[in-house]
Amino acid sequence: MFFISIFALYFGANIYLLLRGLHSLPHGMFRTVFSTAICFLALIFLVGMFFENKFPIAIVSAMQHVGGTWLCSLLYFVPIVLIIDILRLINRFFPFLPRFLTANPQTASVYVFFFVVGAVAVILVAGIIRFNNPSVVNLDFKTDKQINKIPKIVVASDLHLGYTIGSNKLNDFVEFINSQNPDIVLLCGDIFDRSVRPVESKNMLDRLKEIKAPMGIYAVPGNHEYYGNREKAFRYLSEAFVLLRDSIAQPTEDIYIVGRDDRTNTNRKPLKEIMRGIDHNKLIILLDHQPQHLEEAQEAGVDFQFSGHTHDGQVWPVSLIASKLYEKSYGYLKKERTQYYITSGLGLWGAHLRIGTRSEIVVLENYADIRK
Repeated sequence: MFFISIFALYFGANIYLLLRGLHSLPHGMFRTVFSTAICFLALIFLVGMFFENKFPIAIVSAMQHVGGTWLCSLLYFVPIVLIIDILRLINRFFPFLPRFLTANPQTASVYVFFFVVGAVAVILVAGIIRFNNPSVVNLDFKTDKQINKIPKIVVASDLHLGYTIGSNKLNDFVEFINSQNPDIVLLCGDIFDRSVRPVESKNMLDRLKEIKAPMGIYAVPGNHEYYGNREKAFRYLSEAFVLLRDSIAQPTEDIYIVGRDDRTNTNRKPLKEIMRGIDHNKLIILLDHQPQHLEEAQEAGVDFQFSGHTHDGQVWPVSLIASKLYEKSYGYLKKERTQYYITSGLGLWGAHLRIGTRSEIVVLENYADIRK
C-alpha cells in the first residue's frame, strides 16, 4: 500500500504539471515538445530502476541521472505551480495582480511558464554545485578514557556506488578521503547502491582498495547492500575492508570498533550480546548504519556512535521530513556519556543534488589527551 501511494503521488504530480503546462503554452510545437518531455521524464526513472540489469550500464546510468533529477525537480515545480494557481484563484474573486499579468492572460502564462522553469533550473544547478563540493566536518568529541596513541579517524558513509555514483565520482571520493591522511577509516554502510553489476564492470573494487589507512579500514553493511546481490556485496566488502557484521575489531590496544549488521537483517544480534565481555575501560566506537534506537548504545556503554543512512534528507524539504522520522537525523547528539554523530554521507541516491544539505566526511582527532 505504501508503494502504491508513492506511485500514485508521483504520477499525480506529473499529470498535474502536464495539464498546467498545456494550459500555459500556445497550441502547436511548444505543446507537443512539452507533453513529450513530461511523459519521457516521468517514465525514464522507473524504467531505469526496474530494468537496470537489462540495458547497457552507460544507458542505465544516464536514465537514473536524468530520472533522479526530474524526481527532485518535482519537489519544486509542484509547489511553485500550485502557489501560482492559488494566487490566480484568489485574484478571480479579489483582484490584486498587476494589470500587465491580467491584460493578456495567454502571454502572461507563457512568461510565467518560463520563469518557473528558470527558477527550478537555478535551484538544480546550485544543488549540483553543492554536491560536487563536499565538506570536512572536524568533530570536537572528547573522552576521558586513557588512550596512549590517538589515531586520526575519518568516517564516511553512503557512497552508493553503482549506476548513479560511478567510477569517476568514486575517484573523487577516494582522493578526498586520502587527502585527510587518516590512520583509520570507518565506513558506515550503503557503500554499494543496489546492483553490483556496475561495480564489477568498472572495477570499482580496485579503486576502493586505494583508500589509504595504515591502521585499517572498517565497514558495516547498510540496507542497500541487501537490495541487490547481498552475497556478492558482502564478499566484495570483505575483500577490500574489514567487514564488521555483529562483530568487533581492535585496531589499537586502547580502541574497540563495534560493527552492527544493518537492521534490514531482522536476525542481527542485540548490541549488548555483541559487546559481552568487552573492556569498558577502553574507547568503544560503534558503527550502526541506521540511527534507530539510539538508547541501545547508551545502555551498552558505547563512547561514540557513528551512523549514516538519512542523507539529512538530501534535498529540502525532504530534510524536514527526515528530522521528524528520526530522533536525530543529522549532526551531533549526546545522551549521558554516549556521543553520536549522524552523518549526511558522502554519496547520495538518485540525482547528483544537495539542496539545503551537504555531502561530507567526518574527521575525528585530538578527542582525548595523551596520558603517559
